[in-house]
Amino acid sequence: LVQASMYLYIQAYGSAEEIKKKADAEADANAPPKKKKEKAGVLEGLHLFAKHNYVKGIFAISCLFMIEVTIVDYTMKVLARDHFAAEHPCARGASCWDPVADEAVGLSLEATAAFTTFMGLFGQATNTLSFLMSLLGTAAVIRTLGLRLSLLLFPSLCLAVIVMVRFYPSLYVVFAAMIILKANSYALNNPTKEMLYQPTAPNVKYKAKSWIDIFGARGSKAMGSVITNAFSDSAPHLIQNGSLVGMAVASFLIFNARFMGRKFDEYMESGYIVGGDNDEEDEVTYDGVKSGVEMASAQNDENDTSCAIPDDDDELGAEEEGQGDEEEEAAPAPESPSKKKGGNNRKKRRGKRQHGVAAVEQV
Repeated sequence: LVQASMYLYIQAYGSAEEIKKKADAEADANAPPKKKKEKAGVLEGLHLFAKHNYVKGIFAISCLFMIEVTIVDYTMKVLARDHFAAEHPCARGASCWDPVADEAVGLSLEATAAFTTFMGLFGQATNTLSFLMSLLGTAAVIRTLGLRLSLLLFPSLCLAVIVMVRFYPSLYVVFAAMIILKANSYALNNPTKEMLYQPTAPNVKYKAKSWIDIFGARGSKAMGSVITNAFSDSAPHLIQNGSLVGMAVASFLIFNARFMGRKFDEYMESGYIVGGDNDEEDEVTYDGVKSGVEMASAQNDENDTSCAIPDDDDELGAEEEGQGDEEEEAAPAPESPSKKKGGNNRKKRRGKRQHGVAAVEQV
């Protein structure tokens, strides 16, 4: 009889699980529709690059100097090959001698060993100077000159080095020029161009930056290789024409550094965010997720959390603090309007959360 009564009751009113599901379905139906997050496209970084001149300026500072470095580096290797081939000529009958053409077709073993030693010395000198400058000079230069002048320092140094190579095209002059270019690109140019990302939105820092670092860097080196290949018939031809291209690139980088330094100061003072459009949620979100205080403020405005930022003197009620029995003994103090508002909001939220539970208990 009891089982039959329970069966009829459940058929008429439903089980506790069904009541809870129905309550949840009603709450979801009454809730405002959620805004769908737009999926990030593969080409979004390229779109940001095309849209913002500031991002183009970062690209120029990050990558275009590699055209100069590629030209000077190839020039150094050509001069080193000719220098050590003349110093250690290939003898008749050696592996580097072509008996059919009756001429040397490569470097002798001694010249190859000397060239290898020279390149090893170049790597050691470059990395040592880069380490010392990063450890002792980078912070001091930026702190003393400021970012605006520090941005101008590296392209100006590039221009001076290219001019020196053009007028004094000896092996060890080019060797010193390459050490200066490489060391300063690591110790000075890289830190300053990373600082330029400060007034940018996260989508620029994570999406456009990947395009710049990967495709921009490889593309610039490829462009430098095209130039060296076009003038690779002789070392004098390469020096004369390659240096003209290098000076043109360095002059453009000086102009770009002035523009970027001015824009950086302007955006930092005004609070403008590049890539955030400054009129949508993009300023304070990344992939649709708000961060920090902005998320808490929005939830507090929507009365959507009990952990939001409190308004004025809004505090936890006596029942939530576990002090309900003590407060009943004392005379209730007059409530301020902010406390009444907070209490009403909390009651509404507790009512929504306990709707399903209350229905089950009623059954």
